[in-house]
Amino acid sequence: METKAVKSNIFYLLILILTVANNLVSIISGKYIAIDPRLSKTLIMWVIIMIVSYAAKFLFWIILHRKFKLSFIYPILSINYFAALFLGRALFGEAITIYKTIGASILVAGVFLILLSSQKTEIIS
Repeated sequence: METKAVKSNIFYLLILILTVANNLVSIISGKYIAIDPRLSKTLIMWVIIMIVSYAAKFLFWIILHRKFKLSFIYPILSINYFAALFLGRALFGEAITIYKTIGASILVAGVFLILLSSQKTEIIS
């Protein structure tokens, strides 16, 4: 019985991770579309990736909403602030400044304070 609960929790953790990763894929594809807006195979490829990414995100949200409340799920996505900083640096050579780091830290800390204060992290049965 306990094994089933552990597998279920691992599944939902995986869906949360995929949701965060999916958001980042959407950001990256949008950035590539903005870099080269000419109608080309590359543009079409990134548009398709973005559409598939948004469809997958929709499905992930449906799965997550069956198990958790929105007030728990949404703050987890604040991880995107830091991930986007580092991906922007790695993929596009964007600068990571102290102001961006402090700003992302304040946003993430604020979101998690709201999450902790709301006490709505219980799992929906």
